[in-house]
Amino acid sequence: MANELSFRRGAKVRYVKTIYSCWGDPVRTVNKVVTIVDVPRDEDGCFCRATSYGARVKVRDANGETFHVECYDLEVYNTIWDLTHEELMQLRKQVTLGSCYLSAYDNIFGIDPNQVYTFCEGYGDSIGWSEEEDTPEAFADYCEDVERYEEAA
Repeated sequence: MANELSFRRGAKVRYVKTIYSCWGDPVRTVNKVVTIVDVPRDEDGCFCRATSYGARVKVRDANGETFHVECYDLEVYNTIWDLTHEELMQLRKQVTLGSCYLSAYDNIFGIDPNQVYTFCEGYGDSIGWSEEEDTPEAFADYCEDVERYEEAA
């Protein structure tokens, strides 16, 4: 099930942070997907939000290393592959198929609008060729078929 713009235990998030030298020059940038290990809370015991200043959360990277990071250095990281059939149907209802504006592909699941746009373009071509009706159910089926094809390759 997708993470609807929240930080829950087990959720995959992207950790993005630029480390600067004492002179203000960027030394390196960390940009990796991590998994939340502990339920994030701030110093008052409130749940962490992306805008929580000073709130820290324990995460684990792909190498198994655990460390604490600031909540505002985390971004929700979901892909279209993380959605269930019902969530894919809900996603189709949120986007404007065929729009040339990337903002038309913004969604509550935190999925990159570029990825949603790419899927919608393929889906639009698919229903054009097959003369199928555009429904949320058809979109969900299309996305799941693409996933099966990718897994088989």
